[in-house]
Amino acid sequence: MFDGPALIIVLFVAGFLLIAAEVFVPGLIAGTFGFLCLAASVGLVFYHYGTMAGSIAALVVGTLSIGGLIVWLNIFPKTFIGRRIVLSRRQVSAPPRGEGLVGETGVAVTALRPSGTARIAGKRVDVTAVGDFLEEGAQLVVVAADGMRVAVRRKDRLEPAASSA
Repeated sequence: MFDGPALIIVLFVAGFLLIAAEVFVPGLIAGTFGFLCLAASVGLVFYHYGTMAGSIAALVVGTLSIGGLIVWLNIFPKTFIGRRIVLSRRQVSAPPRGEGLVGETGVAVTALRPSGTARIAGKRVDVTAVGDFLEEGAQLVVVAADGMRVAVRRKDRLEPAASSA
């Protein structure tokens, strides 16, 4: 049906089409068959036309593959399908949870043994008790906030600051 040159061209085109189809039919099956078609086309060039022509065919397949990947990475996210698949918005990281809470008072919503949940400044916050375990409903104060860690202590255990007279 296909002789040497026609079979090489058919395998070459089918290989690239199958690799392109891998985007829409994930599972590595189409991509694997595409790679095998490309390898077979290069192998047939080596077989029918010799080492020099086979090396040129391998170079052409490699160059087109890398070039196609670069073009695809730049163009695909801008297409209709690409906009639906590729994440376009940047995720903004939230400020540290304990920022601005040092010195605020609150109430333990759960038992703090040593970690649990407290209501501080009207918000539920995951906290860690420093010193004692605290029972549910205990009055507490935030003594430290470092990134995601909020440390609290029982409010009545704090000593008043010495007044300077």
